[in-house]
Amino acid sequence: MIRSSAPTRVDLAGGTLDIWPLHLFFDNPPTLNAAINLYATVELTPRKDKRIVVQSKDLNLKADFPSLDAFPKKHALDLILKTVAFYSPKKGLDVTTDCQAPAGSGIGGSSALNIALHGALNALMGHRYPKSQLPEIAKNIETQVISVPAGWQDYFPALYGGALAVRPGVLGVEFSRIRRSLDAMTGRFVLCYTGKPRQSGINNWKVVKDALDGNKKTIGYLKKIQQAALHMEEVLLNGPLERLAPVFAAEWKARKALAPGISTPEMDRLIRSAMKRGALAAKVCGAGGGGCVAFFVAKDRKSEVQDALSKQGAKVLDFRFVNRGLRVQTH
Repeated sequence: MIRSSAPTRVDLAGGTLDIWPLHLFFDNPPTLNAAINLYATVELTPRKDKRIVVQSKDLNLKADFPSLDAFPKKHALDLILKTVAFYSPKKGLDVTTDCQAPAGSGIGGSSALNIALHGALNALMGHRYPKSQLPEIAKNIETQVISVPAGWQDYFPALYGGALAVRPGVLGVEFSRIRRSLDAMTGRFVLCYTGKPRQSGINNWKVVKDALDGNKKTIGYLKKIQQAALHMEEVLLNGPLERLAPVFAAEWKARKALAPGISTPEMDRLIRSAMKRGALAAKVCGAGGGGCVAFFVAKDRKSEVQDALSKQGAKVLDFRFVNRGLRVQTH
């Protein structure tokens, strides 16, 4: 049996600009994120026959196929099936997946699962592809599944762990580690889950199309996100954490103006409540419309903010930032 796991992430700044070709129009800015200890896991058990049995524990779905050739063109477990088909194992497999990230949380659960699955299947096939190539393969398969271009950022914390600056460019995608204490960062962040998204949130493909069409408002908001990402990278590399609050707030202000549906009345209420109890800034994770909100809090005020959110009915997630990325073990 092969068992793999990969961390989810909190996106800090620059998301949406990691989608091709947007980054090319904005001088290839960084997207900043950090891996957290909520993991996606995959278990592969080879079979003696050619059957492919897939079970998603977190989605409570199971599918059984007599062979790879029996995979349908569309399926609720499309991401898993297309990835298995890409590696084309000669014999059957039992594939079991799970993810600790809540449904629609906006913390990169599907991408972490994607990387964990690639790590396991690549090991099964004798490490056919170098580790550095896995993000491109994963992104291209996910693009096939969602039928619009996928961004780059989510694959890197899942693969490498830590706090990262992911920078797509003309020659490819580079990333660099942000060398600072993840324990100190953990002490200043709170993450809460508000429930599965119930509205559209941010439609990244619409943002891409509007930018390509020259929509001045869209381009203006994206420039503000670009500036916030560059400023945040500078703060994370060189400044005290206190300087993060106004940059975090500026990124959120631009993102909310870009797509007002990213926040819900419930999220706005939680943010107001947390700000009264020690939060200095907040932003909705991922596409929003529900899911998670990340809060940057004043020193020694984390528990106070957590209590305030819990009293408002939000589910506070117990998490920490982690340096570990993809792990693959053979048993």
